Amino acid sequence: MGRRDDQSFADFVTARGTALLRTASLLCGAHQDAEDILQSALEKAYRHWGRLDPESDPEPYVRRILVNLVISRSRRWKVLREINMARPPERPAATSATHTVELRGTLMEELRKLGPRQRAVLVLRFWEDLSEAETARVLGCSVGTVKSQASRGLARLRERLDSNLAPLGR
Repeated sequence: MGRRDDQSFADFVTARGTALLRTASLLCGAHQDAEDILQSALEKAYRHWGRLDPESDPEPYVRRILVNLVISRSRRWKVLREINMARPPERPAATSATHTVELRGTLMEELRKLGPRQRAVLVLRFWEDLSEAETARVLGCSVGTVKSQASRGLARLRERLDSNLAPLGR
């Protein structure tokens, strides 16, 4: 079996770097932190690049490194930084671009408040559109764990979003 070379790594980063940065941003919550985490993940992947099977897709391997780095970082910090974003509008306008952006900001704010494991499950399942089995492989856990973490995370988001939007006359 052949080995991956430096050019294949450069090609991979060129092709998938933007998507991996988006995943890192959703996992971290801040663009600058995401860039740092992605850089660390790519450095770790590069060190083992020659040992990866050239026939397999390396993206799940790099995603797994990203998730592990984010979880490790949050365990070390114990307190995640929160970024203040705009509150949702008092009365949502039907499908206006402004409403969509503000609602997305509120969702991102609440997503950052979840624990790193629940946040990782929700990002991989719903933003990256991975199946439960693929998410379980990336996180190194069972499909049942993915299901329960997704269910709990979504319930927590719904509860928080309902309580945030209720006082605004929703």
